[in-house]
Amino acid sequence: MDHRSTRQQGLIEPNEQLEPLSIPAGGGSCAPGSEQAALEQLAVTLRVWGQYAFDLDEIDASAIREQIEHWVLNLLVARAPAETLSSSRNAEPGSANPCDWAGLSEFVTLMRRREQNYVNRQILGTRQVMGDFVQTLGQILAEDQEEQTRVTSIIGKLRCAIESNAPVETLSQEAIHAIDLITHITQEREQRHQIMLHHLTARLQTLRGELDAAQREMELDSMTRLYNRKAFDTQLDRVFELSKLSGQPACLMMVDADFFKTINDRFGHPVGDLVLRRLANCCAEAFPRKTDFVARYGGEEFAVVLQDTSLKTAIQLGERLLDAVRAMTIEHESGVIRITISIGLAEIDPHASAGQWLRATDSALYRAKSNGRDQLACLTAS
Repeated sequence: MDHRSTRQQGLIEPNEQLEPLSIPAGGGSCAPGSEQAALEQLAVTLRVWGQYAFDLDEIDASAIREQIEHWVLNLLVARAPAETLSSSRNAEPGSANPCDWAGLSEFVTLMRRREQNYVNRQILGTRQVMGDFVQTLGQILAEDQEEQTRVTSIIGKLRCAIESNAPVETLSQEAIHAIDLITHITQEREQRHQIMLHHLTARLQTLRGELDAAQREMELDSMTRLYNRKAFDTQLDRVFELSKLSGQPACLMMVDADFFKTINDRFGHPVGDLVLRRLANCCAEAFPRKTDFVARYGGEEFAVVLQDTSLKTAIQLGERLLDAVRAMTIEHESGVIRITISIGLAEIDPHASAGQWLRATDSALYRAKSNGRDQLACLTAS
């Protein structure tokens, strides 16, 4: 393959670091007037960024959105008229609320660098796999002119897809197309080239496995290694339609860690992350069936889709999970933590939508927390 610059490969060059936001003179105080509109627009821009945030190696999307909202509130409070701020804070009339421009600059720079590193690594990994595939195909010489033309054509299409910075979906389609063609050629030449074709088949199987593994990796939450929200949404729709067609029972369970914010505030986010990982493992162990689908719904909330499961059985499973969490001890540098959970449960209603099923389960979770937490509440979708 021809060597090309990282820009041609769709990557951000290492020296293209983001310039820090300039800090206004006077310590960053926000004057009224036209600057208010600018601050409001900046707040809107930050929220759009948070809306489309995605999981990174060091932090997940929900945490990014939470931190961005913190900065949005900082900007909006800074935008408020001085009279309002002074009355709410017993300050001198006419005083201005300071904006933490230095902190915002540091946050934006750090997050953009993390996104750059993540995207560059994903793009390089995918293109290296595709490049290896092209190199392998190039080593396979067709025996006659017709086969040579077919192989050359598919190699050319795949090479163009790689060099044109095509989306990963397009690369996958071209790779699968190439696999299908080479498999057909393998069958035609099996008697004459057993050794060569056996090597090719093994290599193609490896590539397909790498592509499948990459797809599975995209469906997992980076911290808990459970399925992520996107995978959960897909599974929920699939189970709903299947149960509606088959008439088999199904239940949906939402699990929320009680007082998790207190743990984060008291012990810090590293301990909070440890608690979430231990809770995720406990949920996975409590639902070991192949058809059980356990996902991280967001933050400290988890979801479990139970196929072919009656409401009575689901309640028993939920009570068992409550007991398992109560018995769990989480050791860290400052001591030992014990937690409890609240569970909302709803069985599927053949006449409801998947969205109504989810809302019913969420309402059940709210009831469990309102009734004192550390318990299970049940509703039927309607």
